Amino acid sequence: MLLKSMLIKGKYFYHVFQQRHNELLQQDCLCEELKTELKVKALYHNSKAIELGTMI
Repeated sequence: MLLKSMLIKGKYFYHVFQQRHNELLQQDCLCEELKTELKVKALYHNSKAIELGTMI
């Protein structure tokens, strides 16, 4: 049970990190296509973090 909990927390922090990273890249991006792609990725990681956050 402890290992599963640690794995879920690890996944949660990975998705939070990726979401924030993609948002920072999006802010500095000049290409609109890449901005849109980064926004989609950030939204994906945000939804996964929320999903995993309910399990913690």
